[in-house]
Amino acid sequence: MRPIGRKSIALKRVSTIATLPMKTQSPPRRQLPLILSATQFELRAIRSAVERSGIAADFECIGVGPGAVWRWSSSRGSAESVRSPAGRCVILAGIAGALDHTLSFGSVRSASKIIGAGSDFVRPSPSFVPVLQSAQTTIIASVDAIITTPKRKLAIGMETGASLVDMESAAFASIASQREWNWGVLRAVSDDASAEVPEWICSILLNTGSIDMGALLLAIAANPRRAITLVSIGRALRHPLKDLGVAVVAMIRNASRKPRTLVFGGTFDPPHRRHAEVVAAAASELECERVIIVPAGQSPLRDGLTSASTEDRLTMVRRAFAKVRGVEIDTRELHRAGTSFTVDTLKEIAGECQMAREDLILLIGADQAMQFERWKEWREIDLRLATIAVIPRPPHGAAALATQLADKFAALGEDGQRWGASVLPFEAIDLSASHIRDRLRNGLDISDLVDPSVEAWIREHSLYR
Repeated sequence: MRPIGRKSIALKRVSTIATLPMKTQSPPRRQLPLILSATQFELRAIRSAVERSGIAADFECIGVGPGAVWRWSSSRGSAESVRSPAGRCVILAGIAGALDHTLSFGSVRSASKIIGAGSDFVRPSPSFVPVLQSAQTTIIASVDAIITTPKRKLAIGMETGASLVDMESAAFASIASQREWNWGVLRAVSDDASAEVPEWICSILLNTGSIDMGALLLAIAANPRRAITLVSIGRALRHPLKDLGVAVVAMIRNASRKPRTLVFGGTFDPPHRRHAEVVAAAASELECERVIIVPAGQSPLRDGLTSASTEDRLTMVRRAFAKVRGVEIDTRELHRAGTSFTVDTLKEIAGECQMAREDLILLIGADQAMQFERWKEWREIDLRLATIAVIPRPPHGAAALATQLADKFAALGEDGQRWGASVLPFEAIDLSASHIRDRLRNGLDISDLVDPSVEAWIREHSLYR
């Protein structure tokens, strides 16, 4: 995808958006970052990577599970306001299980949102948004017990919309939010979505974060090959934990920066190549470190029902956008009863992340922009909640679309020049989901239109026939 000339009015507007200052929250001077891990094994590896970087920090093992985190918060001085005042950089880092098949072993992600899915949290599950996030983010579900089976992983993923699962994040997030820390959560994938975690491994881990040597000896006595398995797991985790340490270092260094966020929604029935391409290009053009993809529930402007199920669309979206830097899939509209309105979603995201209008960018297509006045509370979206960025689409190129939008919104009493300048300097390419569905129904090839993993899912489940 090639942008149009660098002197276009659209690019001037884009550059203005991209250079707007961001509010920051910095930890007090001389206050060392505090790095927390659930186990001693994780903490040793992360500490080694951080210390090699030359960064001074405090390190503590808080134990395994939400109960251990609560006990740490009430018994350790590091959790008190005197030792860790508001604004201190506090990072929870360690391994987690994957719920999303696109996340492979060793992948490192920071939490964009944490959903408490255990009994310690009342229903509906509360969610927490970290202050600190990195470019590669995801939603984490936090439960009370280790999830050992692929079937249970699938259920948790569908219930929460999360891509990773752990046991400590929700309790930590609750404490960190109350203490007003400058906090974040980083996780490396220890088992993918299709992997089963052996029960005996769960049994040898104490809630203090250490190994129960008695339980370990009994497990090995029952099956000596378990000793080899344990050594292999330890060796395999060395590189992911090293990468996790590097991510911790990057998060510490960027602790005062607030990421600009790009929001892109759609029915994605199915998602095509252009979706991922234009989102990646827009995020780069607008200097957005975080990208939120919002699969639509029931749209007020779409006639009829979608052709694929909610579960199929969610799986295809995850596959289609898996390679986009900083992406997360937000499922709130899929679980929202009744008609979904973008204004409600933006209000929730802006409130959760405490984002100013200039740091929250709504990416829409040319056809959506041309009927934007039909959207619920469209002036609220445009003037208070988000900055609008528009993707060109035939028959109009970027320059022609900019003129058309400027005239349209000027006639509505709005800032026409600003609307005209919201058009991104991209080539206008026509590609629609309906065209892909038509090809499939006619038995035609779609390999040039969708990601191979999306096509594989469509073929495997005989969608759009």
